[in-house]
Order: sequence, then C-alpha cells, then structure tokens
Amino acid sequence: MSKPFHIVIVGAGPAGLSTALALAKQPPVSSSPLHITVLELRDGVQTLGGAVNLTPLALRYLDWLGAGGKLRPQASTVSAIELVAHRTGGLLGRLWPDVDAIRAQRQLLVEALRDAIYELSAGNQAPKVDIIYDAKINEMREFGSMDNGGLEIIYVKTGASPGKHTLEADVIIGCDGIHSQVRNALVEPGRKRTYSGKCTTYGYADLRKNGANPSELVKSWVRADGCPLITDTTLVTKGNEALLLTYYEPSHEKLYLAFVNPMTEKEDAREGWSVHGADKEGIKRSIRGTFQGGALKCLGEIIDLCEEWFFFPVYMLPQEGDWCKGRAIVIGDAAHAMPPQGEATGVAIEDGVLLARVLSRRATRDIPTLFRDYETLRRPDIQETYKETMARWNAPVPKAWMSGFIMDWMTWGYLKLMGMKKDYFGRDVRNMELPA
Repeated sequence: MSKPFHIVIVGAGPAGLSTALALAKQPPVSSSPLHITVLELRDGVQTLGGAVNLTPLALRYLDWLGAGGKLRPQASTVSAIELVAHRTGGLLGRLWPDVDAIRAQRQLLVEALRDAIYELSAGNQAPKVDIIYDAKINEMREFGSMDNGGLEIIYVKTGASPGKHTLEADVIIGCDGIHSQVRNALVEPGRKRTYSGKCTTYGYADLRKNGANPSELVKSWVRADGCPLITDTTLVTKGNEALLLTYYEPSHEKLYLAFVNPMTEKEDAREGWSVHGADKEGIKRSIRGTFQGGALKCLGEIIDLCEEWFFFPVYMLPQEGDWCKGRAIVIGDAAHAMPPQGEATGVAIEDGVLLARVLSRRATRDIPTLFRDYETLRRPDIQETYKETMARWNAPVPKAWMSGFIMDWMTWGYLKLMGMKKDYFGRDVRNMELPA
C-alpha cells in the first residue's frame, strides 16, 4: 500500500475545517492516499466571533461540503442588506437583494463543519481526518529535502492524552488567523500584523426582554417611510460610521448589533473578550452618543436591549507578502487579513476549497509547484478584494455641513455600482482551470 500523504492543518475555524472537508471530498489518488490532521489550540469550538454573513458564494461551498444543510435551519435568511440614512431615516438602497444568503452565529458554522467532518470520516471510503483540540504547538521544523523529507510538528496537550506529541507531515496549512504560528515560524516571520486602532463591538439583544412581544416591538421601529427598520439586516449609516442591526436565528426574536469604534490595543485580549459590569453601560453610552440625533429615534431603545457585549480587535496584514515557503502555506486571515467587509468568512472558506482542488494533483506535481498554482489562481481575487476593502475603510469623511448629503450620495453610488456587478457571486473555484 502507498504511503499516505499527510497534511496537517493548524486551526479548526471556518478556514481550517473547510479545507479539511474539501480535501476529503477530492477524488482519491491511489498512489497518494490522504491523511488529514487538524490541530486546534482551544479545547473546543470557540464561542466568541459574533454572527457572520454568508453570501451565496459561501453557501454554495458549504452545501457542497455537507455543512450547509446543518447550518441553514439555525440561521436567519437575509433577503437583502438595507442601508438606511441616520440623518433622514430614509432607505438609501438594498445591497444583494433576493439572493441566497443567511446570517448565523460563527460558533454554529464551525460546529456544522466539524459535524460534517465526523460524518464523512465515518465512511469507509473517506480519507482519515483527525481533529485534535487542546493542541499547543511548541515546534515546527522541516527536515530532509523536498523529494525525501517532511515536517516535524511537536505539540502539547493538557487535557485528554496529556503530554508531548510529535507528528510528521508532508504539508502544513496555516489556517490560524492573523496571529498565525505557521506564518511566523515557517513562511514569513518578518511580515508583521498591524492593529487598525479599531475594534468591532458587538452585542446580542433578546426582544422578549421584560415580557415584550417581539413582533409588536419591531412594529414600532420604523424608517421615515413607515416601513420596518429591520426586515432581515439593516445598516444604519452616519458619515463613515455604521451600526449593523440584524437577525441571526430563525425565530427573529433576537438581534445582533455591531459597530466599529476606536480603541487602544489590548495585547492580552487579541482574540476578543467579553464585556462585564460598568463597561456594558459605557458601551451603550458610546454607541448612543455616536448615533444620537437623526431621524431614527428608536435606536437608543434597541441599543439598550443589548445585555451581552463583546469586543473583537481589528488587525490587518500588508497586502504584499509570502503565502508559502517550503512545505508550509497559509490561507484565510493568516495570509491576507483585512478590515471587516461582509464576506471575510466566505473568502476563507473559498481559500480552502481552491487549495484542496490544487492539491488533488499532488501525484503529478511537486509541492512548490502546487503552491505556485494556488497563488496564481488566488492572488488576483484577493488583491481586488483588498483594494476595495481598504478604499472603503480609509475613505475620508467630509467635515462641512454638507457632509451628511455627500455621504448619503456616496453610499447610493456604491449600491448602484454593486448592483451593476450582475455576476458578483457567479464564480466557483471548483471549476477554475488549473495551470498547465
């Protein structure tokens, strides 16, 4: 029997688990059977991370991976993202109307992917996939040559099967986010992350609070035209500031709120943290202060309903940089972290699906060539996404009294531009022509 081709994936988030599933679903290569190991630092699925938007592109891949059907019943459908002007209370436009999109808690997405792996691995024909939680990597090093060598990964567990463990792999894929160990140890140690100076502040509101009737409560939250302020997902815009108001579960009895605000970096809480006590009231005052005035008098009431608040710091990587070296490659935020842009989770999932397809030719192409193939196919899309995201993130805010009119006009123009991209969600990396 041929020696298995062992791929170690670091990180059991959306990028890592999607990559593992996509690899397992590739047609088998008899001369190079797969063995996949996923190493995750945490002892289980992370609960932080908020509610994520999943576009038709992301859902197409999730359905194929076997996770979409598990996640959809736990999510809220998104018929459009409605942009509403804080100044007038009027509807500026609808982004991505009538597409197949959902919003769901990130934790539920990861659990759906994990469960799909467990189900696939239970079959006799599928490659072996091991997910190892509570795995703290101490050392990663390459040995031998590209033709006759590999990687040694040493990790420590403190819970089940405690002690030091060693793995040998042919390839390591870093899906371990902005603070990536794989990037820092094996790919490009000199490529440093930068803190944006801002955090995503997000919270959850239970509309049943104090015995309220959610449907009656929502009826009182209206735009200037008398229509509901929140149909599925609403973005209230004020200059360059925006407050996201969205349902994230099917009953529509709970809301998710998110707001990006300036904050000093906290090195001891780089993965996000929960807010307790007096800080909760401080957050409410800050957001209420930012969105006071205007035509939407109900915003203060909605903000006050939030009892759970969290911070998630926004880090970025320079656009240009290495994604691979030797037997190591990084994808997702580990390769191209950028500010929030509404599709980050889908981009990371797509990274994994494409890389798995490229690696399906491992029997006929060496590892450096496979990694070059991936970069050839992926970099143009990532560069375009990065360019558009940074243009919005750094857009200047007019200071004059006309600023509200100008920003409303710019938002309307952006919506018109996006509406002209008829095939925006049409691409499918599973069908891309691979390099010769």
